[in-house]
Amino acid sequence: MHFYSKRLGLAAAITIAFTWLAAAQTAGKGPLRTVLALGRLSSIIDAPMSFKLSRVSIPAGEVAIYRGESSMIYVLSGTPAVTVANDRRSLQQGEGIHLPPGVNVSIEAEAGATAELVQYQFGRSADLAKSMMSAPASVADLHQMNIPANALKPGPYEFSMIRVTLPAGASQPRPHTRSGAALYYVLAEGAITMWPSATVDALTGESRTEPRQVGAIQEEPYGFIHSWSPKADAPLILLQANIGQEGVPEIVFVR
Repeated sequence: MHFYSKRLGLAAAITIAFTWLAAAQTAGKGPLRTVLALGRLSSIIDAPMSFKLSRVSIPAGEVAIYRGESSMIYVLSGTPAVTVANDRRSLQQGEGIHLPPGVNVSIEAEAGATAELVQYQFGRSADLAKSMMSAPASVADLHQMNIPANALKPGPYEFSMIRVTLPAGASQPRPHTRSGAALYYVLAEGAITMWPSATVDALTGESRTEPRQVGAIQEEPYGFIHSWSPKADAPLILLQANIGQEGVPEIVFVR
C-alpha cells in the first residue's frame, strides 16, 4: 500500500477537528492549522522519551539515507525527493512528510539546489543520541526535549507536524496547554505570553510576554499555560511537532 495513503483518513479527521477548533477559538481571525505530516506510535511508556529537533542540509544532487526513529521533515528550501521502497515523492518548500521508523528512507536534493530541512525525531532518549542521517548530509542538532515515561499514558499516540499561522493583528487564542507534549520551531516571528502560576482549572498569577524570533525553539509540555500572538503587521508562523493520545483532544483550554 502507498505509505502516504494509509494516513489519509486520519489526516482528514484531524484537519476537520483543527478547522472546527480554529473557528471556535476566534471568529474571523483565528489560527490556521495545516497538518503537514502524521505518524502513529503504538506505545511510548517503556522508556524515557524525547523530541529531537535538527537542521539538515543535503548538497545539490546528493542523496542521504535516513534510518532511525519515527521522524518528520519540513522543507525550508530546495525540492528534495523522498523515497521509501518504490514510493517516491517530491516535496516543495513549505511541505512536510513523515519518515517511518526502522526502514531506509532516501532523501535526494535536486541537481540545482541544496535541500535545507528541519527534522523532528521522536523516540527513546538514549537512541536519539545516535546519528541516523548518512553523509553527505550535514546535521546540526538544535534541541532535545525530554519527556519522562511517567508523564505519558498507555496506548497508541499520534505524532503530527502542523504549521500554525496567526494572521497579522489577530487576537490571542485562549490560554491553553497540551494533553501530551509539543515542540515548536518559529518560522515567522511573534510573541508568547506565559502564566507560570496558572493551571488548567484557573488562570492565576501574573503573566509575562516575550518575543520569539525566527529560528526560536519553544517547549510545550503538559501544564505549560500560554498563548501566542502575531505582530500587528505580519503573521506569526509556527512549526509544531506534537504527540497526543489517540482519541484525546490535543489542546486543553484553561477553564
